[in-house]
Amino acid sequence: METTIRDNPAGSPDVSQHDQIRRYAVPLGLTPEEKFEHWRSWYGSAIDAPVRLEKADKLVRPGFSPTALSLDGPGFSLVDVTNEPANCFWNGETRPSDWLIYFRTACDKFSFSGRSESVSPGTVRFFDLSLPGNFHAAAGFSAVRVHFDRDLLGLDEKAMKRLKGLADIRENPILRGLILPALSGWQRTVIAQEIQHLQPVVRSMMMALVSSLLDAPADPDDLKLARIASVRKFIRRNFRNPALTVDEVVAYSFLSRRALYYLFDDERLQVSGLIRALRTLEAIDLLAEANTWRRSLTDIAGASGFTSLSAMRRAFSELIGLSLRDAQENPELLQVRTAGLRRLTEL
Repeated sequence: METTIRDNPAGSPDVSQHDQIRRYAVPLGLTPEEKFEHWRSWYGSAIDAPVRLEKADKLVRPGFSPTALSLDGPGFSLVDVTNEPANCFWNGETRPSDWLIYFRTACDKFSFSGRSESVSPGTVRFFDLSLPGNFHAAAGFSAVRVHFDRDLLGLDEKAMKRLKGLADIRENPILRGLILPALSGWQRTVIAQEIQHLQPVVRSMMMALVSSLLDAPADPDDLKLARIASVRKFIRRNFRNPALTVDEVVAYSFLSRRALYYLFDDERLQVSGLIRALRTLEAIDLLAEANTWRRSLTDIAGASGFTSLSAMRRAFSELIGLSLRDAQENPELLQVRTAGLRRLTEL
């Protein structure tokens, strides 16, 4: 649904100054019937359209416990909902609302832009709440969606109609390799602190996806952040391999070395710097476990992706300003020095 998860009807919203992720869960101590009524009241206040939520069965099961999380950013929002068994209907009396929904579980029947069908786990579709629709989830379902402003992407009604008419797009390589991992892991705790940085990244990823689906060229500048995100993902997946070098990243990205450097020109960490930073942080984490695992420093260097112990020593000195011995003997200072480096690798 088109959701902005607002205040909990029973009290204040579950949100703090440092956590912009809003959460909903039925309160404890209620009967199953009372839980359903609480959820129905919340649902009616959270959905930006007239909806009617009904029971899927006469009796509400004892373990009834739906949940939802949302994060609102400039020009986009992310919502993760786990619905308990229920039926929902809406008449489309709202402004055009475009979003991409990823079903983690099956749903017996869901209306997609005027067409009703069952969906299987992993289905990904574009959706428009301004059209009448419904869903019947006798077993409940779990889904994640990203809502985006079509004007932000420069899409007209004709383009959106084509996108919403597409069948399940889960096999699209951009969606499978970049957007789905982002949707699956957006609840990580640091994302709320990065909210101001996310809008251009989300826009770039959606532009790359739309350009691919519509077989239409996109402005290279619009795709820049999506390409950076893809390269960073590749590096994160492979930095523990000592064979990973800038040349390997060049081969993966299908860019020249010069073009790759230009792509990361405005980033705080260049490609080689990101690889070294991730290896250093991995080594720090492994050092914290050294007493348990009784691993040698040479073993830790290799497991972190360094080609030698001396390379790991240089990285410690250059990136966190501590010798390897000082890092081992001053864990509190190491934690302070490491915090900034971790933030750089997360941007």
